[in-house]
Amino acid sequence: MGEALALLALALFSSNVLLVKIASPRLGQDIGFLIGLASNVVFSGLLFLGERRLSAQPFHIEWRPFVMFVIGGLFTAYLGRRLFFRTVQTIGPSRASALQITNPVVAGIISWLFLGEVLGPSAILFVALVVGGLYLTSQVPARAAVTVAPGTGDVPTGTAPAQPSDSRPAEAPPASRSGTLPRRELMLGLVGAGSYAVGNVIRSSAVRDWNEAVFGGFLGAIAATLAYLLLHTRMRTLIQRIREADRVGVALWGLSGVLTISAQISLIASTRHIPVAVGVVVAAAIPVLVIPASLALFRNSEAITVRTAVGSLLILGGVAGLILT
Repeated sequence: MGEALALLALALFSSNVLLVKIASPRLGQDIGFLIGLASNVVFSGLLFLGERRLSAQPFHIEWRPFVMFVIGGLFTAYLGRRLFFRTVQTIGPSRASALQITNPVVAGIISWLFLGEVLGPSAILFVALVVGGLYLTSQVPARAAVTVAPGTGDVPTGTAPAQPSDSRPAEAPPASRSGTLPRRELMLGLVGAGSYAVGNVIRSSAVRDWNEAVFGGFLGAIAATLAYLLLHTRMRTLIQRIREADRVGVALWGLSGVLTISAQISLIASTRHIPVAVGVVVAAAIPVLVIPASLALFRNSEAITVRTAVGSLLILGGVAGLILT
């Protein structure tokens, strides 16, 4: 069950990557970000209401997991994502993606320390294969990076980052072009990746104590949306821009939010049955699906190389090993 849910999260996250590539030219990601967040909240709320109508079990709030779901959403959907996109703008997309690869590793360490999850030697080997493959697939030219929706859900390790809101490629500062990453930005990137990991572990712990993955996703979406609206948004300007936005673009970004919150809920539910590190690694194997789909739909606009192909094979082998063992 856990492996199937993690694979579902992988399919949903991958579909979102392809959808956002189509949506971004129609509507900038600054507005798409908030539309996706709103869609996260609305769709997860509807899922929760539907679940309640079908369930024969009464709904009781468990306050400790309730608070943990809120905190987990803030770590992943707000803090982790916020720091990730800052590093995209300051050190460039490829290097920012490379820093995010630490996410499943940190999640594995934290879950071992606080949840007592211990991976066997074979599982560790397969996780290492996936992480290595993700690193190779992230080393693509910045101009060819696959766009991912900011703010529409957790951005798993291995996805290429989004461009800034004006859709131009992010320019790295001179220090990063010379091969030396600014220490401050390096630390912020690692903190962002660690935030994703912490949030995933917190939500995993919460769903094991209180089996409410849908409601947990709903709480996290509300927390992230409120945090972003309160700290980073001018409501008058936002409402005016949404009114003037391309209607098809709005619909596509709304669908993106549906895909990503569904993926988040699937990932949360999966970690009730399998170790956090395994769930995160499987859900992060996006290049395995996105690369062949991108070749078929967009030809080779992503500048896929031999290194990318080798990385994809490593990811595929690692994920297959984790599922079969």
